Amino acid sequence: MNSKIKSTNIHLNAVCNYRCGFCFAKHLDDILMTPDQWKSIFNDLKKMGITKINFAGGEPTLYPYFIELCKLAKNMGFTVSVVTNGSKIDFQLIQKMKGIVDWIGLSIDSPDNEVEKAVGRQCAHINHIENVIKVADLAHENGIKVKLNITVLHQSWDHDFSALIRRVNPERVKAFKVLKLEGENEDKYGEYSITNEEWNHFVKTHKEFLLSNRKQIIFEGEDDMVDSYFMLDPRGMIMRNSGNKVFYQPFSIILSNGIETVVDSKKYHGRGAEYDWGCSQ
Repeated sequence: MNSKIKSTNIHLNAVCNYRCGFCFAKHLDDILMTPDQWKSIFNDLKKMGITKINFAGGEPTLYPYFIELCKLAKNMGFTVSVVTNGSKIDFQLIQKMKGIVDWIGLSIDSPDNEVEKAVGRQCAHINHIENVIKVADLAHENGIKVKLNITVLHQSWDHDFSALIRRVNPERVKAFKVLKLEGENEDKYGEYSITNEEWNHFVKTHKEFLLSNRKQIIFEGEDDMVDSYFMLDPRGMIMRNSGNKVFYQPFSIILSNGIETVVDSKKYHGRGAEYDWGCSQ
């Protein structure tokens, strides 16, 4: 069964060393699956036509079998991507990721590190913005492509990200309007939410900006994100974002009914989810 959906986000773990108040993945299951357990799911994903796996969390670099699982996915022919806060990535870890991880996605909310600290995107002594730049440089030096994920908040909707984007020099940039999800972040959502007018201002300010590869920033509003992502949780359950709620379904339902029963393929492609990510074997 060859699906029109070509990528999946796998939330490996619930553990994170940051405390972002708007996070939509706070209440993931604490269960961790081993690479051997994931392998059977990877085999099914391969048969269904998935070509890229994006590992997320929590913080995926805190998953105890992180490198082993990335290597497994790469050896099975997937393009391997990781979305991370970057706090655990140093020269030694990059060397282990080299040749295994194709993309590193780095998450930011503001070019101002004081804002990052205020919204919880910090850990110990780390300056998040300086560390994002350092990790992006390490990635590029080792042949790993960089994606920048921007969450647009009440604290940052009027900020200009152009200088930071130029310095990071990513191959891809996505900007998301902060999303409210019941059972995940609705208790603090009011602190971070933005109006449609504020979102439109951010889009207008940045829509003409071109990356060094001449690509434009991709913007995802609330409706763009709903039902357009194929996600798995730490148990291998399907994790759905539908109607501002997260709910879970057994993986087995897509084996007989197909991925399109849990993901709107039109919206998936409408947000530019499939692009030339390359890198798979």
